[in-house]
Amino acid sequence: YVVKLDSVFEVVDLKTGKSFMAKRTIGANHADCEPLTTMDTNKMKVIWGGNFSWNTRPVIIKLNGRKVAASASAMPHAGVDNLPGGAWADNRSGGYGAGVNFDYIKNNGADGHFDIHFLNSTRHKDGLIDINHQLNVKEAAGKI
Repeated sequence: YVVKLDSVFEVVDLKTGKSFMAKRTIGANHADCEPLTTMDTNKMKVIWGGNFSWNTRPVIIKLNGRKVAASASAMPHAGVDNLPGGAWADNRSGGYGAGVNFDYIKNNGADGHFDIHFLNSTRHKDGLIDINHQLNVKEAAGKI
């Protein structure tokens, strides 16, 4: 819980050195985050080859003078930009159907949030560790 809810931080891609700004808006098992601006969303997409992607990458989170090894995907999901965050939404992004709208930052070019995992973070759907994210965390920490 180094990256607390409402924290704003820099996400630095380990392989390219490119970065963007994000905010942790929700999440308990791992950090559910959103790019701050459309420019940040576009930078995120460039890192992932020009598109949103579920592929995971090793990243470094820069927050309050600290650097934390992490892993991120770049697929906004479970949100709708034109409804308030926390409101009920019938058709959330990424095929998530009806539920709470997890899009709190508006007009940033991303409907919903993307995932950042840290050491021993788990998935929401089943509480299990995602091995790909954990391998990325280890790479970002210089352990691989």
